[in-house]
Amino acid sequence: MIVTINVKLVNSKFDQAYADRDNEGEETEDNIRYLWEDEFEVKGDVTNFKVINNTTYLLNGLYPNDDEFSFEIPDMTVLECTMNDGSVTLLPFSKKAINKTEKVETKKGMTFNVFLKSTKELVNPMTGVYILKDDYPKELLELYSDEEE
Repeated sequence: MIVTINVKLVNSKFDQAYADRDNEGEETEDNIRYLWEDEFEVKGDVTNFKVINNTTYLLNGLYPNDDEFSFEIPDMTVLECTMNDGSVTLLPFSKKAINKTEKVETKKGMTFNVFLKSTKELVNPMTGVYILKDDYPKELLELYSDEEE
């Protein structure tokens, strides 16, 4: 099946009552519902999709000097996609950052929507990885900040 992941950062200052009263329930330029949105398709044929709550995610990668790193990130919700070849794709989200989720069946598979809270700062070091800045490894945060400037 085809799995699409849609991630939206909910604007905590969005005023639905104002939208209902002044704009037929719709957002406006100065009253936006979402601050940003990411949408991506999981590459390949997903045979099994599962949500794992309250788990630890192992963040692996390479430093700029090609040394390997591995950090355990606690309190995560991980979307686990098992592919038809047996490989597994993991998409981690800090549990405390999630406002709500919803699964929508489509003709070719499903879309999984993740609505994130805008009250805490997130780090998004790569597609499909959303970790609260407070939970992100400090030494990697310095590297991440350097790349963004």
